[in-house]
Amino acid sequence: MGTYQLCFLKIRSEMIFLLQNAETKERKVLARVLTGILSTANEAKQGQNFAQSPYHIRIVTIAAGAATALTHLEQGRYSEMQSEIMSALYAAAKLTS
Repeated sequence: MGTYQLCFLKIRSEMIFLLQNAETKERKVLARVLTGILSTANEAKQGQNFAQSPYHIRIVTIAAGAATALTHLEQGRYSEMQSEIMSALYAAAKLTS
C-alpha cells in the first residue's frame, strides 16, 4: 500500500468514527479528531508526488468536508456537521468508483 492510500484510509476511518459517535462524544474529542484529519491531509499535500497520486482528490475532498464539519461543530450545529461528513464520504466514494 502506498503512503497516500494509507493516508486516505486513515482519514476516511476517522470520518466514519465521527459519523458514528457525533452524538455520544464530547465536543473537544470531535474537534480533536477533525483537527487530526486536517493535519494528516496537510501532511499528505506536502509530499512530492501528491498531485500524481490517484488518492489526491479523495484526500482533498475529505479534508474539505472535515474543515466544513469543524465549522459546524464550533457553531454547535451537530446535524449539519454529520451531514457534511456524510457528504464528504459519499463524494470520496463516488470518486473511487
